[in-house]
Amino acid sequence: MTGLLLATAPDAAATPTTPSAAPQQPEEKKICRREVETGSLIKGKKVCMTAKQWQRISDANRDEIERTSSMGSQSGK
Repeated sequence: MTGLLLATAPDAAATPTTPSAAPQQPEEKKICRREVETGSLIKGKKVCMTAKQWQRISDANRDEIERTSSMGSQSGK
């Protein structure tokens, strides 16, 4: 019986255990928009970004509008 255990023990130890890979996050879906060139109804380009990237641009544009409009009201006019 001891011989049987020794004969099967290396088989169990030789089986490599593969570490489970960390689950990859799914790639965020791209949202594409067509940006028209100023002064043209035809010329434009397609811009694709994630929702987070579009939100950052929207926030930056809103902040810039607020900053420039508040500067105009502080000029003393």
